[in-house]
Amino acid sequence: MNGLAPAIVTGAAAVAGTLLGGLASFATTYFTVRRQGHDERVLRDLERREELYGSFNELGSNLILDAIEHPLDDPRKLIPIAGQAGRIRLTGSAEVLRAAEAVIDHLIETYQRPPADLRAVLRAGPHEIMAPLTAFTQACRTERQRMLRKL
Repeated sequence: MNGLAPAIVTGAAAVAGTLLGGLASFATTYFTVRRQGHDERVLRDLERREELYGSFNELGSNLILDAIEHPLDDPRKLIPIAGQAGRIRLTGSAEVLRAAEAVIDHLIETYQRPPADLRAVLRAGPHEIMAPLTAFTQACRTERQRMLRKL
């Protein structure tokens, strides 16, 4: 019986080593795959947001220029940008949403002013005209940097 004890200890050690090695390999694979999935989700979300925010920015730019030259003869002009703001409300950060709402407020204020010559307005203060969109873009950029830090 004494000769059997070292064999049992050796066999048990081999089985325990194999189990621990397998468990370590499983854990490493599990956490690696899980992290990759997380990274892919963040990147997809970031891509969708960039597309939405870019579209909002383009639409806002066009509407601001239109608002300088024309009165708001048809409020339905604002429906596309309001719809995009709604999508931002679903996915964007609070800062990005506030900036988007500021763009819409600026649009409404600009449409309420008397029409002006676009060239003259642009010469007088091109940065002031687009300031709400610049703030929106900066909020988007900050959100993007925060999301990339999660990777």
